[in-house]
Amino acid sequence: MCKRCVPSKINTMKHLIKNARKAVKLTYDILDIERTNRKDDEQAQVRAAIGVALSAYLKPGHVAKAMGKDRTMLYHYNKNHEGNLKTWNGYSQKYEVAKDVAKATMDEATRTYKIMLIENRILEYQHRISELEIERHSLI
Repeated sequence: MCKRCVPSKINTMKHLIKNARKAVKLTYDILDIERTNRKDDEQAQVRAAIGVALSAYLKPGHVAKAMGKDRTMLYHYNKNHEGNLKTWNGYSQKYEVAKDVAKATMDEATRTYKIMLIENRILEYQHRISELEIERHSLI
């Protein structure tokens, strides 16, 4: 397979980060919460819930990039997650929404990426078949 048909690891990450950004926006939309940088509980809970939910699919640095936050915040969100579920009123509901959105969005992103890889392989094979047919025809 040619190099142009094999997506690089960088392009894979760009694709996943782009879809993680969609998950961030969709979570805010579903919760009907305006995204701000305020530090009130509602905003902090949504940010933490999204960060933890996306951490199941991406490394902290990539989640941070998708959220527009520092990656050290992601370590903080993940470290405090269990306690937040038990004691932070309203967090568990926001986390459940964020988890469902992250799963749907990232599963779809993975599926579409795999389809693209398969389509690229098919194109490469079709190109090779054409070359072989030309070669065969020249021998007849």
